[in-house]
Amino acid sequence: MGVITRLKTRLTGGGDGGNGRLIRNLAWMGMSQGVHRIARLGATLVAARMIAPESFGIAAIVLTAHEIMHAISNAAVVPALVQAGREGYERLCRDAYWFNWVVCLGLMVLQMALAPLLAYLYDAPDLTLPLMALALIFPMLPPAAINAARILRSNRLHITARIEMGQSIGEAVGVMLLAAMGAGFWALILPKLIVTPIWTLTYRWCESWRIDERPSTLWSRPLMSFARPMMGVEVVSVLRQQMDYLLVGALFAMDVLGVYFFAFNAGLGISLGLLRAYSTAIFPQLCGDMTSRERLARMHHGMRLFALVAVPAIIAQSLLAPWYVPILFGEAWVERGALPILILICLSALPRILLDSCGQLLRAQGMPGADLKLQIFMTLMLGAGMFAGVPFGINGVAAGILVGISLAALPGYLWTRRLILAQDGLMTQTSTQPPDTPDTPQAASTASLSPDRDVQEARP
Repeated sequence: MGVITRLKTRLTGGGDGGNGRLIRNLAWMGMSQGVHRIARLGATLVAARMIAPESFGIAAIVLTAHEIMHAISNAAVVPALVQAGREGYERLCRDAYWFNWVVCLGLMVLQMALAPLLAYLYDAPDLTLPLMALALIFPMLPPAAINAARILRSNRLHITARIEMGQSIGEAVGVMLLAAMGAGFWALILPKLIVTPIWTLTYRWCESWRIDERPSTLWSRPLMSFARPMMGVEVVSVLRQQMDYLLVGALFAMDVLGVYFFAFNAGLGISLGLLRAYSTAIFPQLCGDMTSRERLARMHHGMRLFALVAVPAIIAQSLLAPWYVPILFGEAWVERGALPILILICLSALPRILLDSCGQLLRAQGMPGADLKLQIFMTLMLGAGMFAGVPFGINGVAAGILVGISLAALPGYLWTRRLILAQDGLMTQTSTQPPDTPDTPQAASTASLSPDRDVQEARP
């Protein structure tokens, strides 16, 4: 069999449907993230030369606060619907639709109420209006959230990828136009609000599901049993990803936060894009009818496949930073000290590959509570590293992030592996019990949403 034939066979899933599907999903999500990063790079090139560091600092606080809120809306219904079994699924969609409206309207009110408080705490009055403006995004999400979940559940990642590509290009064009018009920090904020209606309309067009009746209950037990820990997981995860902005903004001046925000996005942007594509693509492959050992082996295979691309890219980005940063973004950012921060933050993406894989594995296993514990552990290690580096300035904070996340990687993996293998043993014991024997803890944890034990989850 020739090279072209073998490649075509792998991409179409011939001989190994799961592996072929993984490669296709990785290709689609990789393309999406590639377009996203290219668009974001273009926006950053323009913004870096037209927006002052202080404005970058204001935008960092606004976007961080909004992302923490957004994490709750992301986890409220989508993971539960993707993971749920076939029995009672349509009823669950109806309940989730109305529950999502309650969550999103509550988040809108909460973010608007917190805006003046954050402006006071950071002594930055300019924070209030942009935070209130971004809060208007939340009512636009529920009309399409169930549609997005059903697309993920059916493994139609090509649709998700195309919508994300369009959203990325729209945001980037908006940033460049507003920056060129002298909009300051609004150039980094308003495009998110502008493109959200397009996201909503596109998902509704791509998936025909519509709400047809009122819910049986807003607090559906199957929905809440998965949504509660998942919301906790997402909040802790986004706090881990964003708390350095909050810390730097609280301890240093806004212009210093602006330099850090620029360096972080320029350094970790491509790497996080690759990780996000990998997480979205690997998740459906870890779900389904298989033993825990098979799921662990599939995670190892996907992680090795991803590392072949990601590790060389991350190392190359770090080594080449002294050359491309002054050329692409200007010498001014190098003079402000962005280069060492960028390199340290970029290298911190390497241990994230292992930790992200563990998180996806635990979710696919139907163990969101264990995933929450892993996220808390990672957050504590990252926070300890950051606080240890504060006495050494902004570079110390960046170094602390690298050290903290690196020290968390191996213990996090070993703990996850032990949990998964222990679950495999419990499942074996359950299969040998007579029919009237009560469920084991494993059965309860994996079947909280799914009477037929059919686990099919994808990261939203």
